[in-house]
Amino acid sequence: MAVFHLRRSSDNRFYFVAYAKWGPRLIQSGPYPTRDAAQRAVEACRSVAADEAHYHRHDPGPDKHYFDMTDAGKAYLATSDTFSAVHRRDETISYCRERLPKAGFTDDTLTPAPAG
Repeated sequence: MAVFHLRRSSDNRFYFVAYAKWGPRLIQSGPYPTRDAAQRAVEACRSVAADEAHYHRHDPGPDKHYFDMTDAGKAYLATSDTFSAVHRRDETISYCRERLPKAGFTDDTLTPAPAG
């Protein structure tokens, strides 16, 4: 199981993060101006996640490997963390392809920020 979390940044923009069941972050989006735009991006991510064509692998240097996801129109959706090994990046892509289409959703913007 994977889950998308909708979050609000300190500058009042919205973004999403997808986590694996066991805890690690899978992908994180860039900022969106509204909650609705970020929610639409989550749905776009779900709709293309099973398709290998929407994952773009990058290897900018030794021990630095990551991927981006794009939507059906090839617009950017999200980026993974950096992996030290190619096989870890590719395993994460496989996990995303299998789990993100049916991932859960939590709107963390509805929870008040902790005091302090």
